Amino acid sequence: MTKQRLAVAALILLSTASAKAGEESTMAGSPAVQPQAGTAAQGIPQVSPGDQIAIACNPLQTREAGSDVRVVLTVSAAPGEADLGYKKVLATDAQLLKDAVRVRIPKAPDLDDHTVDLDVYVVDNKGSRHCEAGQMKVS
Repeated sequence: MTKQRLAVAALILLSTASAKAGEESTMAGSPAVQPQAGTAAQGIPQVSPGDQIAIACNPLQTREAGSDVRVVLTVSAAPGEADLGYKKVLATDAQLLKDAVRVRIPKAPDLDDHTVDLDVYVVDNKGSRHCEAGQMKVS
């Protein structure tokens, strides 16, 4: 594992609203997120378009005020997943927290049933920094 991957703090919160109960469920872990009900066989957490996730990593914890923070979902092309015609999607509705960023999983065409890699980019007066935040399956 790279130092960047190890630098990802033990926080990836997966928040989804339960359609039936109106309750919010949360899942926390490192990039090797523990499976929950409804996760892919490989232990990759599943999210749905519109779900919110929070990611914490070293570049976010050491960023300056006014930093430009972006979260990019890169389609992983896992076996059995169709080609989408695009490879990357920018997560929107970003909310900067003290040491993390919260974003909404985008509602991109045909993204359902695809695995994505999450990457966080921080640009400020210190330069540009990046961290890998693991994988998720959009379902």
